[in-house]
Amino acid sequence: MGFIHQTQIISHALFAVFYPNQCQICDVDLTMNEKHVCLACSYDLPYIAQNEYQLQQLQQLFWGRVEVESVFSLLNYQRGNQTQRILHQLKYKKKKKLGSYFGEVLGATIIAETKFDLILPIPLHPKKERQRGFNQSSIIAEGIAKKINIPVSKKYLIRHAYNESQTQFSKYDRWQNVKRIFKVMHPHELENKHVLLVDDVLTTGATLEACVVELMQIKNCTISIATLAARI
Repeated sequence: MGFIHQTQIISHALFAVFYPNQCQICDVDLTMNEKHVCLACSYDLPYIAQNEYQLQQLQQLFWGRVEVESVFSLLNYQRGNQTQRILHQLKYKKKKKLGSYFGEVLGATIIAETKFDLILPIPLHPKKERQRGFNQSSIIAEGIAKKINIPVSKKYLIRHAYNESQTQFSKYDRWQNVKRIFKVMHPHELENKHVLLVDDVLTTGATLEACVVELMQIKNCTISIATLAARI
């Protein structure tokens, strides 16, 4: 037994040399009890408090625009902060496990809320998804699904027009850039359903609004939103 235990320790050590397990925020080596993010960074992240005031702030982003039942988000996004680094690692460094991990953390914050029928990730255009190799919103949605035990479906929302990146646009131009680029498939199957729409980050809300506009055409379809990060 001692020999087997010693062999396991050596194997873990060799694995760590060739496949270093580092914090995705500060690059420090993780301990065996840490997952993707070290405890120090996890403690310092700018979490959005899951209280009535903060959740109302999130909902206010859509007031007077579209009807949204609830809005959930985990991290406060500001240019240059740790949240931006997490999103960059996920989208451009292909850190899919990081997205799934934080999706689970986000899911844990909404587990006691209203039961949803489906989780719908915001789709990428097929061309962009091929370029990136994955859809970050789908990764986050799968993480949420592990916690709230609701199925994820990618068949209902499609992005039928290729649009430019939103990063350099004003709030008005962002809306112009995304309006009417989404289409709902099999809308009758979403009648009388409560769907949770998932995206990576909520800033102006233009992309999410464009999706909600299409879903609102469905009879008795209730829409809530969950994002990994939001600017509030």
